[in-house]
Amino acid sequence: MSATDSSSAPEPDPPAPQSAEDGAIGSQMLGEYKIIRRLGQGGMAQVYLAEQTSLGRKVALKVMRPERVKDDINKQRFQTEATAAAALSHPNIVAVYTVGEHAGTNFIVQEYVSGGNLRELITKKGPLELPRALQILKQAASALEAAHAAGIVHRDIKPENILLTTKGDVKVADFGLAQLTLEGERLNLTQDGVTMGTPLYMSPEQVADSKLDARSDIYSLGVTCYHMLTGKPPFSGKTAMAVAMAHVKQKATPLNEVREDLPVILCKIIHKMMAKDPEKRYQSATELLRDLKRMAQKSAQDGGDDTDDTEVTPTRNPAKPDVPQGSFPVRLARGIWQAPDRSWGGYLLRVFGLAILVAGAAAGTGWLLRTPDPMATEPRRGAVVENLGSADKQYFYAMSMGDSIPAWKAVVENFPDKQFYRNYATKQLATLHLARGEFNEAGEYFDQLASLPASEAKFRAFGKAGQAILLTHVKHDYRASQEQISKLAGNFGDFDPWMKDQITDTIQRNRKQLNEELNASLKSILEPKQVDGEP
Repeated sequence: MSATDSSSAPEPDPPAPQSAEDGAIGSQMLGEYKIIRRLGQGGMAQVYLAEQTSLGRKVALKVMRPERVKDDINKQRFQTEATAAAALSHPNIVAVYTVGEHAGTNFIVQEYVSGGNLRELITKKGPLELPRALQILKQAASALEAAHAAGIVHRDIKPENILLTTKGDVKVADFGLAQLTLEGERLNLTQDGVTMGTPLYMSPEQVADSKLDARSDIYSLGVTCYHMLTGKPPFSGKTAMAVAMAHVKQKATPLNEVREDLPVILCKIIHKMMAKDPEKRYQSATELLRDLKRMAQKSAQDGGDDTDDTEVTPTRNPAKPDVPQGSFPVRLARGIWQAPDRSWGGYLLRVFGLAILVAGAAAGTGWLLRTPDPMATEPRRGAVVENLGSADKQYFYAMSMGDSIPAWKAVVENFPDKQFYRNYATKQLATLHLARGEFNEAGEYFDQLASLPASEAKFRAFGKAGQAILLTHVKHDYRASQEQISKLAGNFGDFDPWMKDQITDTIQRNRKQLNEELNASLKSILEPKQVDGEP
């Protein structure tokens, strides 16, 4: 149950009057909160969209089910959830504003996220494109990193609990199954004989009702990522128990067999997250984030079994000129990188070995004069970025550089025949130049995208949107700009949040200059759709 609309249990109508026991809800008010409609429900509570009248803001109101109030254990779990979640302050975690009680009804007031959830996005779009999926993975992992650092295990990571703002940012929701650790000891409030979580995304140890730690969340996030990249979870069955047991006994179809366009190294990372043995997974969200950041430096090793029971052995990118790829330092460092797949004893031995290696090397001038790590600094504006030998390596190097124009140009120039990577790199270059006010350069890339065939509809629409923006800012042809944007109204939902902002700003500029009313298409872009039941 999430602080947003849920495809699993949508109920668009305002709540009808209930029994006297639930009178606070039936009256449409709960203290200072005016209830608008129900968003979803679960075994512990129901979630309503409400307005906090004192501040005039929309909130998600999580209300304890009346039949649960008399149960002290469940009431304690409800209070624990509020305490745990309220202590978290992170941009990728749904904020908890307050916890309260009114007329015997216990509730939590939390941030309302109106952009939907990951399951809804997958249902609408199908398997997500690589850049979007990576953005979601990184932000969700960042949320878990913060929660785990606070001693909280979510225990129910799934697409419904990964909410998306209208700007495309991730908000992890619903710590209703959270497990709070205090001074290293688990506060276990799970009822006897009850296995918590959702079978499609459960970790094997969760199925076995074993003690859980942060690695269980990493498994569930891995399964969620598999789902968003393939369009379906890795395991299915006729019953919940059959699905749960599949997590324990079955191997997932290798991700790179389902999505051949994905870099093999990313597939290895996700399968490492889904390893059935917790010792073979990433041991923390911090380790996962570190490898995602360093992914551009790694080359994909062809062949081998990528299933979750097989040791993952990602390799480095081609070695630096002064260190042969097969040399002992590189092989040792490679072993360190893949250490989460191994025992901690092996990990410590490798760390000790690497420490000796570094200490010895530091005494020599060769170490002092080593070739700098190309990932350590951004290439100069006019620099030529080295050809890394394959489009996926070049692309992920550019991603790691963020807003480096030379890095993105290297993708286009070195691999012009790789349309998938070339289109994304061209889109990024157009965005970077436009953001910097370099309209001539941006126009060249927008024109390239706009001239793509109809089969590349999303990139083509992005290019035309950029052309419309430049018509306003460069040519001051406000009417032509407005007409072109009007034709793109149906594509507006496919644009990233930054481009949406540029388009809406352009519409407003055009309207001011033309001094005329907007047509229906332009209004549909500017005016957010009303949610059923909202005033």
